[in-house]
Amino acid sequence: MSEQHYNTLLSFRLNDEFFAIDAMKVNHILEVPDITHVPNTPEFLRGVINLHGNVIPVVDLRLMMGFDNADFSNDTAIVVIAPDEQQDSSLGVVVDMVKEVIEADGMEMKATVVDKEESMLKNFHGTLSVGDDFVHVIDIDELASESEV
Repeated sequence: MSEQHYNTLLSFRLNDEFFAIDAMKVNHILEVPDITHVPNTPEFLRGVINLHGNVIPVVDLRLMMGFDNADFSNDTAIVVIAPDEQQDSSLGVVVDMVKEVIEADGMEMKATVVDKEESMLKNFHGTLSVGDDFVHVIDIDELASESEV
């Protein structure tokens, strides 16, 4: 696990658990638009969307993390991230619900234990205790590299 420091995180729900990513790498939060399926791609790749003339691949984080597939609801959103702050490397991530922005400066992050056999994502930065919830912080760079097809 690499040592990371975050000032601001965007938290969201998947299944009944809370996760977060570096808010500084989030470009957009979208209602789920029409997603165009791409043949012969992994199940977790839902397809592509057109965002301001850019083709953005969309991955289902639920499937990447070994959760059961679920239908989209009114709360389902696509979080568009740019891991290296380049428009051509943007990635859309389907989440069950965007929760809140967390000011994480000064919060203590604990190591996260992940079942590496069940989840495609194997590198979490750690877990924060926020109110009554635990929030697992995802490594965006690792997420982007795991989703490349």
